[in-house]
Amino acid sequence: MADLSLIKNWHEKAKEDYFSRFVFEYMAFEAFLKKYKYTEDDIRQLANNTKERSYIQAFKNDVSYATQWSELMTTDQRLQETTTDLIAFLNNEPLATDSNWWGCTAYEHNQCSQQGIRGVIENENDFVNVVEFWYQVRNNLFHAGKDPDSKRDEQLVAFAYNTLSVFMGKVLIAEMEQRTMVPSSWEDFEHRFFSGSAEAQVKTNKGTGCANVYELLFIDDAELPVLFEGTLIDRKYLVDKVVFHLINLYGDDDLFREEWDRVKSYARTPEQRDIIRQYFKPRDYFPFDDE
Repeated sequence: MADLSLIKNWHEKAKEDYFSRFVFEYMAFEAFLKKYKYTEDDIRQLANNTKERSYIQAFKNDVSYATQWSELMTTDQRLQETTTDLIAFLNNEPLATDSNWWGCTAYEHNQCSQQGIRGVIENENDFVNVVEFWYQVRNNLFHAGKDPDSKRDEQLVAFAYNTLSVFMGKVLIAEMEQRTMVPSSWEDFEHRFFSGSAEAQVKTNKGTGCANVYELLFIDDAELPVLFEGTLIDRKYLVDKVVFHLINLYGDDDLFREEWDRVKSYARTPEQRDIIRQYFKPRDYFPFDDE
């Protein structure tokens, strides 16, 4: 479960000097990666481990974020100017690191080219190395490699904050808020919603509309998870809530059958009917029509 307020609070906390600002902003970024975007199982499938570095490599590989970064380069003049200044700064004074992850999207360091770019960002659309820059500044700062009295260190941290903060606010937090379910009335709403008798406004990347809990059981994976009162809701959570509600009706055969038939009615395609079997088949008290 992810709490949207946790991520937004770290984003808003960055109000003092650039060193403090970047620390809090990176905390928001890290919480987004670990509490919202990826599960440990996601990262383990990609990298065979759950190291901090693997979350960064997964993020580097996400083409949708690279595209949104490039779009910001054309729509946000201040960010574009900051990035141009950062590129020039690093070309003059590259950010030295002990290992060469620059320009690398692989999950194993031995797969990274040792002849690649070290410590610079190639151009304004070089999203992979922008992310690497954020991570390297984070490492140097968190491991006491940055000196608050050093003008160069202060400028690097300022660049890191001023680029990451915009991306957090305009892309990552915006993404979470687009998936927030907003009820029109909260009085007894949660109970009615999870019993299938109320709808919520659902915002996803594909638009805005109303849905009840049974409709959400069958929406595309790309539209899940959604956020419900600050709680991350995935498909398993929805199924468990529906099962709990139906079990409460099990003592009344008529009510149970009526509600069970209603659940099944939302499985309108062969694929969705297969899905409903996956959800409820292991539970022998749910009757299927062909049994």
